[in-house]
Order: sequence, then C-alpha cells, then structure tokens
Amino acid sequence: MMATKVLQRIGAAILITLGVGHLILSIIFKGPKMLDWVTQGLWAAVPLKLGTQQPSIEALQNVAVFWASIGSFAIPSILLGVLQWTLAGRSITPGSWLGWAVIVWFALLTLLLVPSPGILGVIAGILFLVATRQARPI
Repeated sequence: MMATKVLQRIGAAILITLGVGHLILSIIFKGPKMLDWVTQGLWAAVPLKLGTQQPSIEALQNVAVFWASIGSFAIPSILLGVLQWTLAGRSITPGSWLGWAVIVWFALLTLLLVPSPGILGVIAGILFLVATRQARPI
C-alpha cells in the first residue's frame, strides 16, 4: 500500500493542477475580456442589478467570464490542494468528510459539465479517503 503522505500529495497535486489549468485556459480564451475589467473598474465584472432593466449582452458576458474564471471552482481547488499538500507534509490526515466532499463536488461538476476533467477530482477525493483509512488505527 502507498504511504498516506504520498496518497494525500497525489490528490493535492491533482486538485492544484485542475485549478491552475482551469485558470490558464480561462486567461487564454477570455483574457481580453478580463483586461476590460481593469479599464472599466473591477466592479464591472459582476455589476449589481439595479431596477428592472434587462442586463446588456456585454454585462451578461462579463458575468459569464467572471464565473468561468476567478469566480469558478479553480481558486478553491488550488487552495484545498495546497492545504492538503501542507497537511501531508506535517503528517496530518483530515477526516473522511473531506474526501467525501471532494468526491461529491467533482462528481456533480463532471455530471453537469460533460466533457470535463472533473473525474480527476473524484480520483483525488478517493485518494483522500484511502489515505484517511490507512491513517486510522485498527
């Protein structure tokens, strides 16, 4: 059996890679729209809906780009991966709830966004569960 630390770190690396990859692809495909936020003001990314006006096409595009980039799963995925990596380095194994949460999160993502590399997140969650099981005294 693989060491608990190795399982945690492989799972963490998967989460970090998914998050960084998602952000890189967002920048490649929607970078110019993100740069518009700098000229329009950062609040233009997701403007508040005031009154009964219908949002413009540009406003809807801003919202879509925001939620597909920095508002997406990417940053929480990176942070969770870094946390797991750090905990593994300190020989701390979180409870099985974390593995289950990651599995459910990425399973839903995979089901809703087909095709998607979200199955890799499910694998990361399974690795966290196995690491938790190995760390538990019998």
